[in-house]
Amino acid sequence: MKRIYLKTLCGTVIAALALAGIVRAASDTGTVEKKPMPGTAMTEKGKLDRHDQAFLKKAAEINLTEIALGKAAERSSDPNIKKMAEMIVKDHSEANRNLERLAASKGVTLPSEPSAWDRHSINSIEKEQGEKFNKEFLAFNLKGHEKAISLFEKESARTQDPDIKAWAQKMVPSLKEHLAMAQKPESVAEKHKQMKH
Repeated sequence: MKRIYLKTLCGTVIAALALAGIVRAASDTGTVEKKPMPGTAMTEKGKLDRHDQAFLKKAAEINLTEIALGKAAERSSDPNIKKMAEMIVKDHSEANRNLERLAASKGVTLPSEPSAWDRHSINSIEKEQGEKFNKEFLAFNLKGHEKAISLFEKESARTQDPDIKAWAQKMVPSLKEHLAMAQKPESVAEKHKQMKH
């Protein structure tokens, strides 16, 4: 009986040592799964968290919407609206090119057109003429840039990704400038002259 007990005890000790060796070997070779710390920007799969992904996609929709509406407004007979539209197309086109490079580096696929809701708004505004068109264009830009500024400021404060934070922060002054133009379109001509000098 004593001999059987010793054999059982020895077997248990050997099994435990073997298991410990396996765990150590796995740790040494880096095969033990490492979970990210809470609050980091990357998931265990090395991708951005869902908030950052959603932000990049929404930012692309904003750029595409402003570009489409800006191109439509370039036909306006009001010189201030026309110059404002040209600046919006230029700024948001450049912003979207930078965004595309950023998203590609993060493995995020961006939308290639405005959201269905924004497309509906664009189509509705494009049907207007003269002062009615100008009024609708300014109103859309006013509300749109207010929302965009809020979105970008919140993301720059929330995200843990340094590249996204830097891009979002860089965009805010330009968005505020567009908002100021929508609030006071008569100032656009003067701003346009300053940019040429």
